[in-house]
Amino acid sequence: MITAEQIRNEQTKNDYGLVSIIMPNYNSDRFVEETIRSVLDQTYSNWELLFVDDCSSDGSLDIVRAIDDERIRVFPLLENSGAAVARNVAIKEARGKWIAFLDSDDLWDPAKLERQLDYMRNNEVCFSFTDYYVMNNNDAQVSVFKPSLDKCDYEDILKHNYIGCLTAIYDAEKLGKAYMPTNAEKREDMACWLSILKKGICAHCLHEPLATYKVHSNSVSSNKAKMIKYQWNVYRKVENLSIVKSLYYMTHWAIKGVLKYR
Repeated sequence: MITAEQIRNEQTKNDYGLVSIIMPNYNSDRFVEETIRSVLDQTYSNWELLFVDDCSSDGSLDIVRAIDDERIRVFPLLENSGAAVARNVAIKEARGKWIAFLDSDDLWDPAKLERQLDYMRNNEVCFSFTDYYVMNNNDAQVSVFKPSLDKCDYEDILKHNYIGCLTAIYDAEKLGKAYMPTNAEKREDMACWLSILKKGICAHCLHEPLATYKVHSNSVSSNKAKMIKYQWNVYRKVENLSIVKSLYYMTHWAIKGVLKYR
């Protein structure tokens, strides 16, 4: 028979510290309740959700405010400022050892935090990401993104952003808080990963699909012409690379982008 003390000891052993979940939101009333439910259903319970509403005009802010859980902290912005600013507000307010990211229309597997933190602790990893499912507007799974690398460094991410934002977790105690560059124009997540990897570390991949990314018809990732513009901006204006180096990395990015989902 398992005693109460054994249960408490097991819970303590598996408590890796507070996870601060960064969630920006803009007009996601169709999805946000299901998204937050995927957080509430986590098998790892030591988390806080920092929900930053970017002046939504729908009912998504009211939906979240109606959810009764003291771990959810709500921050409404006074003017529409974009996802980078919204995420940075949450990161500044975060109190956790770990920083994780989830947009208000994506989903996590119930064991996502537990599996990933266990992997990070057992392998002494301070920055990690995972595989993830890709779903279309009709909630049909269309592919699985499986990064081809087990770990990646700064140059790897310049060639291709293997790190899905909804899967990333980093150790803020070891690395400090990494903010999203506001001049990265829709590629702020990639620019943030580059700022972390510049410190000489690698990001490690747990090869399990522990999240679901929803591609919408009006999303940036569905518009290839805009993606090229935003990617070039990261090379030239954020990383300050030469034209030659930018063209080199852009070529790698374009080729790998064609093969991204399989």
